[in-house]
Amino acid sequence: MVLPSTDNYIVIGDVHGCIDELKEILIQSGFLIDERGLLDLSLAKKSIILLGDFVDKGSHKKIKETIEFIHKNYYHLNQNRQQLYLILGNHEETVHRYLVNDQRLKINATTIEQKHKYYNTVELLEKDISLKEKFLELYRESFIWLKYSYNSEFSVTLTHAPCEKIFLTKDTPESHNKMIKSISRSKNPNVELDMLMPFLRQEAEENRHYHIFGHLSQPNIRKYKNKICIDTSAIYGGSLSCVIIEEDNLSFDAVLFQNRQNPSSQVYNLLFDF
Repeated sequence: MVLPSTDNYIVIGDVHGCIDELKEILIQSGFLIDERGLLDLSLAKKSIILLGDFVDKGSHKKIKETIEFIHKNYYHLNQNRQQLYLILGNHEETVHRYLVNDQRLKINATTIEQKHKYYNTVELLEKDISLKEKFLELYRESFIWLKYSYNSEFSVTLTHAPCEKIFLTKDTPESHNKMIKSISRSKNPNVELDMLMPFLRQEAEENRHYHIFGHLSQPNIRKYKNKICIDTSAIYGGSLSCVIIEEDNLSFDAVLFQNRQNPSSQVYNLLFDF
């Protein structure tokens, strides 16, 4: 879970089936994609990290393309050493629970409705066994967290969801759950994000030990001190964003929604809205 400090990285936020945007942001960052859909890192000279939630909310066609693209490149790029990393998002975790009939998932009218509304990948994978196996392979290869440490003054911790510092990089079931999914926004619709997760503001520090996460769909990259959210709502018609780590520097990039599928709808609740 500790990344080689000798590599540079492109860390991409929540894809949610936005395969066209994923390819575009990689090309924009110097990657080549051949006619087979395989990535060439030789010009970009960066390893790739997907920050979780690459499934759900997009169309079945685009989700299928996304899984197949990630799967073929995972094994292509990682033949000799790891150059494509996956972080587990709450959508991959929940889709997996449906697929394996996890006993923690109570099947009732509410969860069936949520399956159709929020986890449409499940229906796709139930019908496509080959694609299901590819997804399950990617699920098993995913990390809960990753950390890049360049020196004593600069580091980056990567998780899908924001969480309290006491849970970061800890390998306990509770910590894993916290790094995958934060407190439910849908169950607290009238509560501002900054009130729902006050620890983010309270624990933010003026240093270069960053915590970068997605999960909280926003209209743009939101940054407060060393806390950074890069989920910029690609599937909601926004953009797909990334952070580039080169030695002890961070830079950011994004591509707009390409309109090659219908966007989902979202009412934004701003993070760091102060």
